[in-house]
Amino acid sequence: MVSNLRHALQQYLTLSLACIVVLIVTGCQRKDEMIGGVEIPIPANMTKNSDKVFDPVPGMEDGQVSYQGKVTPKEIFTFYQEIMAARGWQPTARFAEHQNSIGYTKGSKLVLVRYNEIGDGTTVLTVMVGSQDPPK
Repeated sequence: MVSNLRHALQQYLTLSLACIVVLIVTGCQRKDEMIGGVEIPIPANMTKNSDKVFDPVPGMEDGQVSYQGKVTPKEIFTFYQEIMAARGWQPTARFAEHQNSIGYTKGSKLVLVRYNEIGDGTTVLTVMVGSQDPPK
């Protein structure tokens, strides 16, 4: 009887741990947007700023889109670190001088994700896509 109870408890703990991991990984739900010919994940809580105009970073002119929503900069950073790696994107230090931004490369494409908290828990997210020269 103790053995059966221990086995049931072990199964329960294993299932609970699996559920927690799934919630952590999918906690920041996403939607995909086509930006500059590249499918980019966007946190589901973000809303597109259709009238936002900004100067793109040189080399990132293929597409630029801005979003805002109640997602913390830390959640955005974690979201992109996990999801971009899972999609085969490699982090790049090319944009390291920019605060609150992460850059990724895949093939000849570059993606720059910038995020800035503007107050009351709202963050502005800007995604820029560009092309890089093929490796020589």
